[in-house]
Amino acid sequence: MLHARSRNDRSRPGQSLVEFALLATTLVLMLGLAVDGARAFSAWIVMGNMARAAAQYGTIGPILDPAVDQEDEIEAGMKAAAEAELNDQLLAFVFNGTAGPDVEAELIENDPDTVVGDCAARAMVSYDFEPLFIPVFPGFEIQRQATMRIQYVPPGFECPL
Repeated sequence: MLHARSRNDRSRPGQSLVEFALLATTLVLMLGLAVDGARAFSAWIVMGNMARAAAQYGTIGPILDPAVDQEDEIEAGMKAAAEAELNDQLLAFVFNGTAGPDVEAELIENDPDTVVGDCAARAMVSYDFEPLFIPVFPGFEIQRQATMRIQYVPPGFECPL
C-alpha cells in the first residue's frame, strides 16, 4: 500500500546545510577563544616568572657580585635576569611577532604602598596581548609585578639606595 506524503513530510535539503553552518561557526569561535585564552594564560604565567626572576636578582645580585653597586647597574641586571627567564619560555609570545613583554625594574626605599620593608626590589612586566584566532575581540594589556625585600645585608654592604 502506498502512503501519500503530507505537506509536513517533505524533504528539506537546505535545512541541514544551514544547521551545519551555524553549528560549525559556533564551534570554530569556541575553539579560537579556547586557544587565545590558553595563550593569554601562558603569557601570564611566563610574565610572573620574569617578574620574580628580576626581583630576586635585585635582592641578591649585588651580594653575589660586589662590583655591581650602582642603582642603574642593579636595575640593568634585573632586566637581564627577566630577559634570561623569557628566553627559556619564549614560545608564549612568538605568535604575535612582537619582541615580548616590557620590563621595568626599580629599587625602592620607604615606599608606603608596599609592605615588604624599607629596601626592596620591584619588577613590573607588561605585555599588549592581541588575540590571534578571534580578531573581533580587542587586545588587552597583561601586567605582572613582583616586589621582594632585601633581607640579608652582609657586613660592609648597605642598601644600594
